[in-house]
Amino acid sequence: MTQNFLRCLMCRQFRTYFLLVIAMAFIFQSLLVFYLLAKVKDTEGPTEFGSSDSSRIQQAFVNEKEPSVLSNSACGILSKTALSAIKRATTKKCKEELSDIACRLKNNQLVPERLPNNCPRKDSVPGSSLGCFHDNNQSRLLSSYGVKLPGLTNQKCIDLCGQSAFLYAGTHNGKECYCGNKKPSLEHLLTKTYCSVPCDGQSSQTCGGVDATEIFDSGVPTRDSAKLQAPIVNGTAKIAFILTLNGRALRQVTRLLRVIYRPHHVYLIHVDARQDFLFRSLLQLELKYPNIRLSRKRQSSIWGGVSLLDVLLQSMEQLLEIDSQWQFVFNLSESDFPLRSIESLEALLAANPGRNFLKSHGRQTRQFIHKQGLDRVFHQCESRMWRVGDRNLPAGIRIDGGSDWVGLARSVVEFATAPSYSNDPLLRGLKELYRYTLLPAESFFHVLILNSKFCDSYADNNLRMTLWRRSQGCLCQHRHVVDWCGCSPMVFRTADWTHLTSVMAKSTVFFARKFEAAIDQSVMNRLEEQLTNTSLSYPGLDCYWESAYHRADLTPKPNKALLTVALSLAKHAISLLLQNSVAECPGLRPSRVVAITSYFRHDHYLGDLIHFEVDEKDVEFEALVKPLTKTIHLMKSPRILSTLQVGSDFDPKEQVFRNRLGVLSSRSKPIATFKWTGHINTTAASQLAHLVWFDPDDNVRAVHNVNVTDASKMGNQNLEIDHPLKPGVWLVAVIYNGKKIATTEFLIVPQAGDQSIQFEARISESQKVWEKYLPVDAKSAIYRREKALLMKKDISKFLDKMTAEYYAIQDICYKDQPPHCATIGFHDWQSCLSTDWSSFSQDPKSELL
Repeated sequence: MTQNFLRCLMCRQFRTYFLLVIAMAFIFQSLLVFYLLAKVKDTEGPTEFGSSDSSRIQQAFVNEKEPSVLSNSACGILSKTALSAIKRATTKKCKEELSDIACRLKNNQLVPERLPNNCPRKDSVPGSSLGCFHDNNQSRLLSSYGVKLPGLTNQKCIDLCGQSAFLYAGTHNGKECYCGNKKPSLEHLLTKTYCSVPCDGQSSQTCGGVDATEIFDSGVPTRDSAKLQAPIVNGTAKIAFILTLNGRALRQVTRLLRVIYRPHHVYLIHVDARQDFLFRSLLQLELKYPNIRLSRKRQSSIWGGVSLLDVLLQSMEQLLEIDSQWQFVFNLSESDFPLRSIESLEALLAANPGRNFLKSHGRQTRQFIHKQGLDRVFHQCESRMWRVGDRNLPAGIRIDGGSDWVGLARSVVEFATAPSYSNDPLLRGLKELYRYTLLPAESFFHVLILNSKFCDSYADNNLRMTLWRRSQGCLCQHRHVVDWCGCSPMVFRTADWTHLTSVMAKSTVFFARKFEAAIDQSVMNRLEEQLTNTSLSYPGLDCYWESAYHRADLTPKPNKALLTVALSLAKHAISLLLQNSVAECPGLRPSRVVAITSYFRHDHYLGDLIHFEVDEKDVEFEALVKPLTKTIHLMKSPRILSTLQVGSDFDPKEQVFRNRLGVLSSRSKPIATFKWTGHINTTAASQLAHLVWFDPDDNVRAVHNVNVTDASKMGNQNLEIDHPLKPGVWLVAVIYNGKKIATTEFLIVPQAGDQSIQFEARISESQKVWEKYLPVDAKSAIYRREKALLMKKDISKFLDKMTAEYYAIQDICYKDQPPHCATIGFHDWQSCLSTDWSSFSQDPKSELL
């Protein structure tokens, strides 16, 4: 039977039918492939045409939509972005919120499709056609912006151009939309018949022609800033200040308040819900100053979070209830500092009643929307901003934005917050939109004002100055709290003084940011001298103290490793003070750490102050301790590595460790920082060095290649290990061209409970390659083994020994009263009030009068 079938196959008639079937199957498969490719292309979104060359519009693909994938959601299908957020969230509540938002986004129930614009351009008819005009690729009439839009209609193009603040919109060849601000000349006018290509999104409507564009009036006003009037000499205006504070820089906050405080203004302070120390410390101001209030409606205002806009709106609402007379509101943070007197600000405001001071982005709006993430949906939960998916912004309104540091007139604040306006369609729609927006405070007030009856009050100047260095400030340093890469301004330093004063001379600015006394306080001292026209001579002028811990803190949770080391250092400080007289002062055994404060002088970190109690009642001490460097440079001349350090909480923008005392536990994330000198003559084969990480058992745990060619800034490398680190002394060796050029040690602090942790003991495959770089002398090897044995035998003794090796006790003082044994007379007892380094010494620059 099989032979007959094969014989039949060879006959001409059957072979013809067989080939015909094969050909039809191939054609069907090809059509299916083309259909699927077309579907994929349709989901890629619009194709934009850049505006860099008005005579030749370049094509580019942007805003690619994410492919949909199946999920277990009630929606049935969610994007990869939404599923990623849901998977990474840890709490059931957050997962459910993200899933619900993703479903509503998919069903077009999350964002208003259209919002009203109550600020049309005078003498314009929004949406009216100017006619059909001759137009082509070589010479576009509307050359500012162009995009190829699937589903194009005339209204869709008008909305897009109006959203970007372009005066005119043009549809071309059925699928293309162009925007611009120059009204076309009538010499290019054609008859309507030339604009006869059906719109891609509505075949009954025409959208231009092959070489013709139908141009429409978008109706939006020109991008003009309200002109500011010159200040009125001795003019006054009542100002409400909102201070949104985070961190522990109490003295910098009180110094800012001292400089800007006036009895006739109003001050409302919002402290981040996680910062108990700052809130508790500032609360006493309410008892002394009736015009200073602290908000009880506290939120966690993470970078880029929706909560910051909530904080501002709630604070403005509270200010309306607190005082009925203020005329303007300005928001400040702990990082701000005035450049001019508050009286000069009042004089400007008095001359410009009703003005709203905001700073626009200064770039093309479509670019701003993409870079700002406004066309994405975000949701805040678990103190993180999760990216959920893409969205279209509401049609009908103009989009703008820039800085979230604003100065608003009372009338706008009333409109944005008063219950009587809560049903306004524009306001209600914008609040819905910005509930799921990244960095909402950077554009909410801009969009509200520009699309409302207040549009003529918009002054494109927020009276602030910021220092941007995007090569350092745009390093995605906020990825731990947001699914986005953002930028932050730099801290002003004394080296920026010329730039600072130059901008002040040319611009109307009253505040600058960021300032941080822990990095550079000298520039703030110079500003205050210029502001007051006096030479400052306060005690402690060149000193700065910043809290790192206080036992009364409810949040954040205490760092147990830090407290363990601090108590050990307190014991070491007392033993050095008493030396051989411990028996004469039996009550001085440290019992509890009260506070830890970082101490700076002349813009240099000099150590931490450990405030502790002892067994003797009512006796407290403060000790100044400083971490010691454990780095050894083995290559002396020429030295190609200038610095090497291991710590945690490294700030790549400011190039400093925020964990200043350098205490690391098994749960820490160590990071090595290094800086190369300019003495390297690199070749193609010698541009890399190796960082080799050894654990306390001398096992190689990681090897990283680092580039040696950039000597301009600090490099850094994380120890990329996901599991807990074994307690003990770790070693990092730097290998270059086969030679060990430097090493440094760091201590992972052992704690009670570490015994229950299973520390990974995996040995790297490259152990044999790198172990030859370990210390080879017998003394070092014996010493490392002794330390390991001591840690296993007695953690307390090991820790006391290590803290004595890794830290230096610089000084010690008693707080209120000396111990009873102080009468003996041969000890160097000193009161903290008499020192210039203690946190209890005088600091009038940070005291509110």
